[in-house]
Amino acid sequence: MSYYLYLVTSVGGRAGFGIAEDYRERNKHYASHSGDIVKFSYIYTGLRAKAKALERTIKRQYVDNIWMVDDWKTEWLIKDVSMSELQIYVQDLIDTRHYKLKLLATDYDFTQGVLDNNQ
Repeated sequence: MSYYLYLVTSVGGRAGFGIAEDYRERNKHYASHSGDIVKFSYIYTGLRAKAKALERTIKRQYVDNIWMVDDWKTEWLIKDVSMSELQIYVQDLIDTRHYKLKLLATDYDFTQGVLDNNQ
């Protein structure tokens, strides 16, 4: 079964990231919380362990760029970090550290349905 690492852009343009077993349902949650359709700018697919490891690496490497709400660490980045920068960083990690994730989709939202047969 596939697992997913997604890069998300908020309605206000903030870059974020996360992992999910079901990207379509996760995207619906973003829409319900924000009151608008939210795009997963990039969705990568692969083994659960690889997706989780990559997410941990992002959190560790971007620790100084994580957007904080009071004392709560979010999975959003400060406004100074663009989606383009985040995506280039993630792709570089996939290429150089062999996380074995592959790009499934760009600019996805749940209205597009299921994109692969592993759901």
